[in-house]
Order: sequence, then structure tokens, then C-alpha cells
Amino acid sequence: MRYRVLGALELRDGDGWTSLGPAKWRTLLAVLLCHANQTVSTERLLDELWGEDRAPQSATKLLQTYVSRLRQTLGDEAGQTLITEKQGYKAQGYRLAVEAAEFDAHRFEQLVEEGRRSLDREAPGTAAERLREALAMWRGAPFADVPPTPAVATEATRLEECRLQAVDARIDADLRCGRHTAVLGELEALTAGHPFREELRGRLMLALYRSGRQADALAAYRDLHRLLGEELGVEPTPPLRGLHERILNADASLMAPPAPEADRPAPAAPRKAPRGPRQLPPASPTFTGRHGEVAVLQALMDAAKDPEPGESGRSVMLAAIDGTGGVGKSTLAIHAAHQLADRFPDGQLYVDLYGATAGQSALDPGEVLGRFLRALGVDGSSVPGDTDEASAQFRSLAAGRRLLVILDNAASVDQVRPLIPAGPGCAALVTSREMLTTLEGATHLHLDVLPQDQAVALLERVVGAERVRAEPAEAAEITRLCGGLPLALRIAGARLAARPAWPLRTLVAKLTDARGRLDELRFGDLAVRISFQVSYEAFRLGRRSDDLDAVRAFRLLSVVHGHDVSLPVAAALLGLPADRTENALERLVDAQLLESRDSVRYHMHDLLRLFASEQAEQEEPEAERSAALERALSCYAATAQQAVTLLDPLRPWPRHPGEGPAVPLTGQDEAESWLKTELPNLLAAVAHAAEPTQPEAIARLGLRLARALQWFLFPRAHAQDLQTVNELAIGTARRLGDPESEAWALDGLSAAYWLQHSYDEVRVALESALEIWRELGHREGELRSACNLADALCELGLFEEAITVQERQLTVAREAGDLPAEVIGLGNLGRAHRGMGRPEDALTCFKESLEYARRTGNIHHEGFALYEIGITYMEQGRFVEGRSHMDQALPVWQRPGTYESWRGHTWSGLFPACMTLQIGPGPR
Repeated sequence: MRYRVLGALELRDGDGWTSLGPAKWRTLLAVLLCHANQTVSTERLLDELWGEDRAPQSATKLLQTYVSRLRQTLGDEAGQTLITEKQGYKAQGYRLAVEAAEFDAHRFEQLVEEGRRSLDREAPGTAAERLREALAMWRGAPFADVPPTPAVATEATRLEECRLQAVDARIDADLRCGRHTAVLGELEALTAGHPFREELRGRLMLALYRSGRQADALAAYRDLHRLLGEELGVEPTPPLRGLHERILNADASLMAPPAPEADRPAPAAPRKAPRGPRQLPPASPTFTGRHGEVAVLQALMDAAKDPEPGESGRSVMLAAIDGTGGVGKSTLAIHAAHQLADRFPDGQLYVDLYGATAGQSALDPGEVLGRFLRALGVDGSSVPGDTDEASAQFRSLAAGRRLLVILDNAASVDQVRPLIPAGPGCAALVTSREMLTTLEGATHLHLDVLPQDQAVALLERVVGAERVRAEPAEAAEITRLCGGLPLALRIAGARLAARPAWPLRTLVAKLTDARGRLDELRFGDLAVRISFQVSYEAFRLGRRSDDLDAVRAFRLLSVVHGHDVSLPVAAALLGLPADRTENALERLVDAQLLESRDSVRYHMHDLLRLFASEQAEQEEPEAERSAALERALSCYAATAQQAVTLLDPLRPWPRHPGEGPAVPLTGQDEAESWLKTELPNLLAAVAHAAEPTQPEAIARLGLRLARALQWFLFPRAHAQDLQTVNELAIGTARRLGDPESEAWALDGLSAAYWLQHSYDEVRVALESALEIWRELGHREGELRSACNLADALCELGLFEEAITVQERQLTVAREAGDLPAEVIGLGNLGRAHRGMGRPEDALTCFKESLEYARRTGNIHHEGFALYEIGITYMEQGRFVEGRSHMDQALPVWQRPGTYESWRGHTWSGLFPACMTLQIGPGPR
């Protein structure tokens, strides 16, 4: 296994370099590499992964899991590379065994040391060669995609300093070889970036003097002298003052000495003038991140070298970059092209094909070929008018050359295909909003939005690091509100840069208003809205049969809140068959207006959603928007009701008529999976339906969905979600004047408080619900809330009050013949008696409850009764009988569909007794 950290963290085992998955895995490997071949203690790793004294309780087990996953990635299941250092049976730390040749940082330092030794031996040519080889290993900032933990940040700083020292040593070697003119530009850039480094300033002065620019060399010294005096109040060091004095006196001994004979380079052949055009636009000075993408492009283009014997039939190297508008496709392509330009000495051709440019029609391939041919020296009168002939002539000219062609902003494969050069020494980079899947021989690279760290880094480049680091929370919020979209971040940064008095929080406040966010994200000739408009208009004015469906889907998807939408819900939203809906959605995916990470779920970027919402308000009648939302919510509510029924078919809970299409679910596993996957969307739908401006039909669907979710959230102890859903439902019910729905929501809210052990709040909510039930004469609701109230009173230690409430509930239940309500009531009554110190009365109630529970077949209530009997026996010191009932309760709780939050209660009740008696729970 080989490792690279001089850039993004990457591994290689076999054919290619790959990145590691989750951030915690990368951090773990990075920390171990920072201390390669040394043991890193478990405590140190916990601090690095989570921060000092901030690790969760499960951190040690999580670390073991990360180590296991890392070993799998390394192919080290035996633990011979990632070694566990143990003390007894406990892991004390971990050590990563790494050979120098396997690790680019170690190899870099070896090469630098070899270069320095060559300098010491007066072999500057060899030294320069070694140092260039070392510096060529750098792909970007060290650990570029790893969160900056203390160890990683320290090592990254050390490596950056080593790199700068290596650059300085390589320049020293070049100067000794007489290459003073060649290093001038680099030295000027380095001294500008590191103005206080006197070694670099001295080398700049020497290079200038040797290039016949004595005045400039003296000016470089004066600049440093002034800077040191103003900023630090000190003088330059004696060696630099001595060099200044010698330059001032035109000391001839400073001129470059002849290189040693063994090290002297061979005379250079006369340099040929460039044979081809250099059309690349300037690279963006704010380009940030994209380390993995740049590495892919570099690796691909490196293959476009002169063909080896027998390789003449190899095709041109072709990369196609796709992504949504504003994601930075052109910026990446131009940045990579500048880095790759020296590999293509015969020229770099560039054209903007206007495939997605507001107010411009896509360029005709024949027009582009005319430009290319003229750039390659063909007289304008000799350019064929026929596109196929011009394409053939272009390929003929390119076949014997090494050309790089950038086809930016392509509209289609048909536009691009005639523009691809021929010959194994050529390469082409194509950018397009659509994925050009039918472009033969292309390597496809999908560009996503920037991750959080790179988004903040881009903001720093535009605004300035000092301002961003002064308000880190606000900077992070700006990147979130911009959705990590580079165009939006550049605009936000430009606005801040143009207003240096603005704190970042001012822009945060402006962007927080969703309805005005796109208005804020425009500056000069840049606008996020215009970027989106181009793709949208292509559909709206399109001629394909599914374009109208696609553009309508784009608009209506904005009316459903949530992270993503499934195909069945989208079909309900649009009121279309599933196959027609899928065609429309896939068209949007092709145009980068929608994302699909699998075949059945679709996600829209936040800024695109705002744009889609604007278009929906302008082009879709309000009635149609409401009808679409109603259809989607009906599908959510009907499917949620179906799912919770499958999960708990024995529970008698109030059901509404199942209106609307439901996603087909065939069993408990599918029901559980659907609810877990859709939960964020379902919670968002409840909140959306609860907005005061929603019509009654939508508000009632929100109430129905909230009721169904109760029976998924409570058994899984999702207390905060349960509280939010019911608070929204209470507000909606009161707005609609619906006391029954309000009472059910109050009862549900009490369940959320119960999970939080807030029993006073439980009591308040249930007493409010009971008041409504009794006014309505709603016996079923009264029985449920009374049971829950009695239980809460027991938890508060108000046992006499609990007995009074519970006995009234049992009377009503017996009059109604409601055996399940009687089962619960007897359990609560037994708990109250036990709390009063009457264990025998309690056992009588619990046993009767157990009998009725088994008669009704309700496994939840059976488990509760067995548990309560066991606890009561334990409290009496009757441990054998208590253990017997606990042993019976445990399998009940382990059955599918039982309350997850209660599965540990049996053992928690049993263990204290087992510890007292020094007995185990028995063979399992």
C-alpha cells in the first residue's frame, strides 16, 4: 500500500490512486501517518478525532470500528500494517508501519536530503534534479481534504516549511548552475508571498545582479530594509547587509562561476519558437480545492504523450466534465489546462461553445472549425465550408502534433464530435451541463458543489482570510446558504469584498430571507438566477415531447419540502403515470437541474429550488400548486398509515379513510425501511402543511400524517421529532377549530414529554386532552389519556391521585367492554398500589393485566405485565420468582414490533438482583 499526503490524502493498492471515505477515517489515517512507525495512544487518537475532552461516551468503540474499517481498506485484516499496541487485553494505541518508499512525504524528505548533500559536494546540477523531483510530488496543500486536527495541522505546517526550504535550496542550485534568469520570476513571486524571508530576498538580489539589473537588486534590498524597520523595528542580518554592500560596489566575484565540469549541463539546442496557438483564458486566481478532480485530469492527460512503437492507433485522450450551472466546470477546466499546457507544446485551443449562455445561441461546429484551422495556420480562403470536410482537415493537422483542445460550455454531443482532434499526442477537455454519455472514448467527471472546508477556503480567497476567520460561524452559514455552489460563493464574496465595512453577519441576514436570496446573489455581470435560467429556458422552449413534462416537474417539485423525493411521490405530485414521471425527472437529471444518486430518489439543490419556486409562482396557477401539494401529501399520509399498520397490526389506533395513492409495501421490513428513509421528508411535510397560509385540505393532511407518525416515533424514542410534530399539530388543530385533533395531538405531545422524563409537562398535556375528550363525549380518547395520566402521576409519586384517576378509567373501560383499555388500566393501577407499599394488591392487578393481555394477543402489554410482576417480586426479595418473570419478559421485548426503548428495561431490572445474589442471567 502506498500513501500520498502532499495534496489530498490518497491510497494506492494496484492500478490507481483512490481517496478514503468518511472524514473520520481520513482523519484517523492522517494522524497515524503524521506519526508513521510510532505508536499513537488511544487517548491521543480520541482527542484528535473529536477534540480534547469532547469525545462521546461511545468514542472508544467508534475508534475500534474506524480501525477495523481502515484495516479492511488497507487489506490488513491480520493487523500487520496497522498494529494494535496492547497492555493485557486492552488496546493502548495503534502504530502504522510504513516504508519510506510507500509514503510521499517520507520520499520527499529523502530526495530533499539527497539534493542538499549534492549541494554540499558542489554538484548543483544533480542537486537541482533531485530537488525538482521532490517538489514535483506536491499536488496541493498537505492533507488538503482532512479536517485540521492538532496533529494534522502541525504536520501540514512542518511539511509546508520543508517545501519552502526545498524550493530555496533548488533555487540556490539553479543559481550555482548559472540559471539566474530562469529563476527570476519565481523568486519575485516567492518574496512577495514571504516578504520577511531574508534568504529568498538575498537570492532575488543575486539573480537580479547577475541578470544585469544592479539597480533592481539594490531596490529589492531597500524594500526589505523599509519593511523590517516599519513592521519589526530591526535591521537586515549581517550576511544580507554584506551582500548589499558587494552589489553596491559592483563586486565581480558575485557573477556566476562556471559549473564544475562533471555537473555542467550540455549546451542547449536553439529554442524553437512555439509552433501553435496559446488560446487559454487566464486561470481564476480564486480557484480552490478540487484536488481529486485535478488529479484525475492530470493522470488522464499524462497518458497523451508521444506514442510508443505499436501505439499509433491509440485514440485521443478525452475528458468530459459535467455539472449544474455555476458549479465551476469552466474554472476547473481552464485551471487544469494551464497546469497541463507544457505537455502540449504545439498549442492549446480554446472555445466557448455558448451551449448554456444567456442571450447567445450555441456555436455551429463549422464556425468553430474555421477558427481552429486559422489558428493552426490555414489561410482563411482554404477553410472548407462543409463541416465534415473542415473536421477532416482539422484532424489531419492535429494528427502529427501535441495539441490540447478546451471545448467549454458544450450544448450537445453533436456539437462536440466534429471538434475532437486526432492523434495519440492530443487531448481534449469538454465541459457541459449535460452528461455527454454518447461521446465515444470520453472519461466522465461529474462536478458537485464544494464541501464545507473548500467552500470556506474559496470565500477566504475572495474576501480575505482575516475577515473570514474573524467570523467563522457566519462564514460557515454563508457557505450553507449558498449551498456550496462556487458561483454563489464568488458572488457573495465579491459583494463582501466591495463593502469592506460590512461584517459577514450583514450578508448572512440578507441571504437568510429565502424569497430574496437569488436577488442578493448577483453582482456586476454575475448572477445565479441567470445561470439557472439558461437551462430552464432550454426546456421551456424545447421541442422534445417530454420537455413540457420536465419543465412542469421542475416547477412543481419546489412545492414539496424535504431533502429529496421518491419516484412514487413525484408521480403523485405531478398526477402522471410512473413511467412518464420518470422520463421527465431523468430529463432534468441529464440537464443538471436535478440530482439522482439512485434510480428512485431525486434531489434538487437549495438554490435551484428557490429558482424553481419563482418559476412555479409565475407560471403555475395557485390552485394547481395547491392541488399538486395535496396529491403529494395524500401519498405520504396514506403510505405512512399503511406502514405503521404493518409494523403494529395489533394496535387499535384511530384511522382516517385511506385517500390517495400509497407506495406499495409488502411487509414489516419494507415498512420500516420506507419510514426510516422518508422520515426527514415526512417531518418537513408536516411542518409545511402547518404553515398558517395553507388551505384547509392541506392542513388536514398534515394532521393525518402527524397522527400516523406518532406510532413510528414513540416506540423508537424519537422524542424531539415527536414533540415538534405534535406542537405543529396542536397549532393547526386550533387554527382549524378542530378540538378532536387537538386532543389527539395533546396526547401525542405527552408521549414526547414522557420520553424526556418531563412528567409535570405530561400531566399538563393530558389534563388538557381529558378536558376536551369529556366535552366531546369521546370515550376512546378519554380512556387513552386517563391511562397515560395515571401512569404520569405514578412517576411523580402521586399514587393516591393516580389510583383515583385509574379506577375511574377502569369503570369507563368495563362499561364500554374495552378489554385492551382495561389491560393498560390494571397495569397502571398495580404500579400505583406498589408505590403505596401494597405489593400484593399490585400483583393481583398485574396478573389480571397479564391474563387479559394474553387473551387479546397484545405482545406489548404482555411484556409490560411480566416486567412489572418481576420487579414487584424483586422488591419483595422473591428473587427466583422475579427472575422467572424477567426471563419470560425478555423474549417478548425481543420480538419484532415491540418498543425498542423498553428492550433494556428487563435487564436493568434484573441485574441489581443478580449482582446482589451473585448469579448470572442464565444460559442464553
